[in-house]
Amino acid sequence: MWPGWFLGIATILLALAPTSRAMPLRQWFEPRPWSYRLEVDKRGRLMHLWQQDLLVRSFRIALGKQPNGTKQYRGDSRTPVGRYYIGDKRPSRRFRKFLALTYPNLSDAERGLERQLIDQQLWADILFAHLQRTLPPQHTLLGGGVGIHGYGGRAELPIDWTEGCIAVSDSDIDYLYELVPVGTPVDIREE
Repeated sequence: MWPGWFLGIATILLALAPTSRAMPLRQWFEPRPWSYRLEVDKRGRLMHLWQQDLLVRSFRIALGKQPNGTKQYRGDSRTPVGRYYIGDKRPSRRFRKFLALTYPNLSDAERGLERQLIDQQLWADILFAHLQRTLPPQHTLLGGGVGIHGYGGRAELPIDWTEGCIAVSDSDIDYLYELVPVGTPVDIREE
């Protein structure tokens, strides 16, 4: 359920926007067409890279230490489920390279608001980050710092060991880091 003040903000934004150039509010929430997209199959421990409708490559992955279910709060060691975007790319001493995901998304924020893990101000901050496809606040009770990263020189063991991220081999993270741009959609599925 959307908070009532959200509808008020939407009404104000629509009233202030010039009608000839205004983008309808519903388009802010529709996915944009992207050249690449990533699909994560948590159960199969696989991540697939797609370019349009062509499967480019598949990767073996490791997940959070508590792999079942979606991330609920900071420190639960779960990998989230839902639609996210690559919000940032950066080198990492610990994990080689890091593709930061836009966790928490709007569904996570709704759940967090209902459970009183965040307030309406943080909910709004997450909403506006989502609209801009940028990283939302990362230091909330919902958690943050979730992304796709390498093993950082560790042995590639077939176990789930992250704090909620998706780990791929160091050579795979090098490949992804160079290929996929910030803004790439990442769909994480449980089934």
